[in-house]
Amino acid sequence: MFGKFHYFDGKWLKFRDLKLSLLDLLVLRGYGCFDYLRTYNNQPFKLKEYLKRFFNSAKFLDLKVPLNSKQIENLIFKGIKKNKLKETAIRLILTGGISEDGLTIGKPSFIIQFSEPPIYPKSFYQKGVKVITFNGTRIFSNIKSLSYLQGVNVLNKIKKQGIHEALYTDDEKIYEGVTSNFFAVIKDKIITPKENILFGITRQVVLDLARKLNIKIEERDIYLKEIQNFDSAFITSSNRGIMPVIQINNIILNKGIISDLLKILQFEFKNLVYNLN
Repeated sequence: MFGKFHYFDGKWLKFRDLKLSLLDLLVLRGYGCFDYLRTYNNQPFKLKEYLKRFFNSAKFLDLKVPLNSKQIENLIFKGIKKNKLKETAIRLILTGGISEDGLTIGKPSFIIQFSEPPIYPKSFYQKGVKVITFNGTRIFSNIKSLSYLQGVNVLNKIKKQGIHEALYTDDEKIYEGVTSNFFAVIKDKIITPKENILFGITRQVVLDLARKLNIKIEERDIYLKEIQNFDSAFITSSNRGIMPVIQINNIILNKGIISDLLKILQFEFKNLVYNLN
């Protein structure tokens, strides 16, 4: 559910009043960037890290954010207070701006949307979800681009089959999910790709937790042929936290049993986010 109030180019507007020009490059070409974070106990989690990534995305696309980080922080806290949601998801959007020729960057519009974060079934965390692999790559994997054409197309097709996420691959390697980072567990070691992926904030939290718990980490290429050797696997994202993967394509991992290592990581992550000051 969307909140009642959203920030749009200097104004607080109701959801029905959020309107973007058809000539904006975001509409015409999918040109723009975004970021997404959520609250726990209605406190934004890792806000400074998300803002840093948002500004990096904008810089990569040669888009100027009209406000500085502190100003955006203040707006986020104001929006949380105005909307009075139990928990809040915050989406930052920077568009390519109105373009007369459909190619030249214009003056960007800056939007902050507020909504309730999705609530996934408990079974997703206790029993795991199914994912598939598909041959494709996310454009500009190092930033949060608004161009998700291929990913959205695939996700809409697989949802009808009860499949939760799709993993970008080439002929050999697994990279990341359309909306998540990917981890495999092999012999009490967590393995995650380190190249051609978005460096997710939740991904980094998991790596930091693993180091704290003395869990072995290996950042390296993960190969499709290794799937049958996975003891477990999981995906991470801002809205999911740590979500177990129990099946990849037609391969069921570890006879459908979630590994103890993964359960420990889930427990520690939950303790971390719900004990924020």
